[in-house]
Amino acid sequence: MDCWASTLGDCASGQSGEHLISDGIFDGEVITAFGLPWCKDQPKSIGLASAVANILCRHHNGALSQYDAEAGRLSRFLSKNVIEEPLVSTRISLNGVLLEKWPLKTLTNRGYIGALDPHNHAQLLPRRDIIECLFRGASMPDGMGLYFISGSIGSDDFATGLSWQVINNQVNRDVLGVTFSLSEIRFIVNLFPIRAEEKIASMGIVNGVDYTNSKTYYRPANIILDSRTAGKKSVLLDW
Repeated sequence: MDCWASTLGDCASGQSGEHLISDGIFDGEVITAFGLPWCKDQPKSIGLASAVANILCRHHNGALSQYDAEAGRLSRFLSKNVIEEPLVSTRISLNGVLLEKWPLKTLTNRGYIGALDPHNHAQLLPRRDIIECLFRGASMPDGMGLYFISGSIGSDDFATGLSWQVINNQVNRDVLGVTFSLSEIRFIVNLFPIRAEEKIASMGIVNGVDYTNSKTYYRPANIILDSRTAGKKSVLLDW
């Protein structure tokens, strides 16, 4: 049995297929994916039920479901209130700790199957401190974890989706973190215990995102979507 959390010594209930793309994030049954083992060279439409890998036991797989659920709540809130009800002012309260652990879990999944970096498909073994954080409730040191990157979105060009890009050390190519967009909202996950605001700003323009002139917030208390022509949307995060 293959389980990337086996170092904890408490695997149980046999092998389980872990969703590589959290099925609670999207409402449809079919998605377009790119960069995974079966779509490394070009995007392919696949069923969410098929996007699984036997990389966890059932015990550890079930323990991760709370992180998927919190990310799914954010995704559905954005989809409903930016596209379906743009004029309504509304808010949602989320658990910041659970939301922060969702990209850590997703990053670990993708690294374990060699699908984290589209240019380098080498396996990235899970770090013990991240495993302890995901399954044992260990706290992350200051600076490590979730950063929100300010920007703008609109109902005309808004699209539900998830994109990832690995951040590497330019000298030794070690993985420092990932930048990802969840339904147009941009985040960065830093894997090291150092405040990264200045380093993020120094990234310049990457894939059309100007990090130098964007504001970066570490573990933000809220994310506000405000517009002169639409209602105010507030995402409140409890840490």
